[in-house]
Amino acid sequence: MKKRKETNQKLKGQKFKQGFTNIFELPKEITLNLPLVTIIGNDELNIENYKGIIEYTDDIIRINTTCGVIKIIGRKLEIKQITAESMKISGVINNFEYLL
Repeated sequence: MKKRKETNQKLKGQKFKQGFTNIFELPKEITLNLPLVTIIGNDELNIENYKGIIEYTDDIIRINTTCGVIKIIGRKLEIKQITAESMKISGVINNFEYLL
C-alpha cells in the first residue's frame, strides 16, 4: 500500500511539472530532465541529459535515459566527447532507435 501512495505522489508531481512547463513554455529537456538528441548528418549525434551507457561497441551504442533507451546502430561508432550531462558520438550512423 505504501508503494502505491509513493507512485501516486510521483505521478502527481510529474503531472504538475509537465503542466508548469507547458504553461510557461519552458524547455522540457531542462525542467523534466528529458533527453535532447541532435543528429548532424549521418556522422554525428549529440545526447544531453543521459543517465548512463548500457552498451558500447563499434557497431552499437545503447544509452540509458530517464524515459527509455536510445540505441544507435552504425559503423566505427565512437564516443568523442563525454561529460556528466552530454556526449558526442561520431561514426557512420545507420539507425537511431528509441526504446521504451
